Amino acid sequence: MILVGPDHPIQEKISCAKGLFEAYGKDLLSHREIKTLLGRYAKAIEETWAVMRDTGVVDVCTQCAIEDGGSCCGNGIEDKFDVALLLINLLLGEHLPEAPWDDSGCWFLGPKGCTIKARHTICVNYLCKRLTETLPRENIHKLQAAIVAETDLGFLLEERIKGYLKRCSIQKTSP
Repeated sequence: MILVGPDHPIQEKISCAKGLFEAYGKDLLSHREIKTLLGRYAKAIEETWAVMRDTGVVDVCTQCAIEDGGSCCGNGIEDKFDVALLLINLLLGEHLPEAPWDDSGCWFLGPKGCTIKARHTICVNYLCKRLTETLPRENIHKLQAAIVAETDLGFLLEERIKGYLKRCSIQKTSP
């Protein structure tokens, strides 16, 4: 299995993630620490979305997309994703699209928003001027707390998976 780097096209990263999932998915899903982190991360993602709905972020973003065409999920955002994050999506049961729904948008943008659970930090953390001017400060603070929980767990999970894959690679190449 040849790992691809951050500068490779998204199609190659997706292919690599699928290959890793096929080779190591069952082991990763049964690895005690990774399984625990995956569950905690999935809950943190759900919490972020709940806070986004409760604080009005989803409404503001929907209005922006309808009225102004949105810009957050533009073409090229997918280039920020690495193989480990794509693999995490597969471990969460997500489908990685073979092609973008809209060529002018992010590879993972669908007709109802993002099509995957585990998103890049920039996707989760970005608060545009419209949001910061529209939402009350306390709502922004609630959202930021949820975002920190999600992104911290996502980072930790990625690091554990990368370590696991590195150990597997070393074991396969050792005499």
